[in-house]
Amino acid sequence: MAKGTILRDLKRARRSGEPVRVSREIARADRLDAYVVGVGRKWALLHTISDQLHLDGHSAVRLRDVEHATRSAWKGSTVAHRALTSRGEHPQPLPEIDLDSTTGLITTLTKAFPLMAVHIERIDPHVCYIGRAHGVTRKKRLRLQEIDPAADWALICSMNRTTDITRFDVGGGYIDALHSVGGDPPECRCSADRPPVR
Repeated sequence: MAKGTILRDLKRARRSGEPVRVSREIARADRLDAYVVGVGRKWALLHTISDQLHLDGHSAVRLRDVEHATRSAWKGSTVAHRALTSRGEHPQPLPEIDLDSTTGLITTLTKAFPLMAVHIERIDPHVCYIGRAHGVTRKKRLRLQEIDPAADWALICSMNRTTDITRFDVGGGYIDALHSVGGDPPECRCSADRPPVR
């Protein structure tokens, strides 16, 4: 589908306030059932819906990866919308989040949320890294201090090229639970020879 059509679909979904199913041009990547709550020059922001039909955090996906964003691809969209509305759950935009650049997105997500999940689905669609971002280097690599499934913090940051990142998740139930148990990260050693972009 033409990218202009995708952009129109995303903006229409944002205006309508109705949920859509977002499919992306990445082999084996998750489809996301969500409300579109923001569209920038490079990223779209979604308020995602869990399998249990609850709102469950936000996901940012690259516009260039989106293949479809429609209600017609998701037969249960009306039921999901009615169930959420009946429970008083309403999608929340995050106007302070920068969707126009990747570095801006990382910076504003880090200010707004204690943890983020980072996906590199074109390399491995089944893996994500969760942690606290410590900036982007001049070589465009994200420094991430990871927290593992036992809620233990790493003391050294991992690095991923920002061009490899396909999706960020923040504020979901699992991510919030890790933060509740693991707390804020301890001081880490994050490649002092690679200062972050300011």
